[in-house]
Amino acid sequence: MAAVRNPLAGFAITIFGALALAFLVGIPILFLPQAELVFFYLPFALFGVGMLSGRSGFLGTLGFVGGTLGGFVGVYVFQTLFVPQGWPIWPAGLAILLDFAFGTFCGAGGLVMGRVGLRRIDRMAEHGMKMRRCLKCGAKVGIAARKCWSCRAYLPPTG
Repeated sequence: MAAVRNPLAGFAITIFGALALAFLVGIPILFLPQAELVFFYLPFALFGVGMLSGRSGFLGTLGFVGGTLGGFVGVYVFQTLFVPQGWPIWPAGLAILLDFAFGTFCGAGGLVMGRVGLRRIDRMAEHGMKMRRCLKCGAKVGIAARKCWSCRAYLPPTG
């Protein structure tokens, strides 16, 4: 059975996954025949990056915020290292706005996949192992257990 992680761990994995993948997905724009194709390729590629990185979390809002942060930082670092003169046909002083817009596309992909994850949690809760608690010490015991494993107290029958 799959374990349910801490939401903050999924959030961190979403941020770092989006950061790394957003940086890597920008490399093909260096080889495009026309510079303007960046504005058609990058939003779709970053949406896919957000979908891929948003799978690590199960809350849609955390997938959106994590994808946006990671996508923005990844695109900004890529732009700083490989396209220092700024994006084509875009004012150089406003390049940070375009970086944020690209990050938002990445966040939208994270939002889509984060919402799918909530259904996965509900399904795991339905089909997972059923547990109950000991009345004396509060330890988790199985449904069919007759005695508590912790305090050895007898448990009421389930019927």
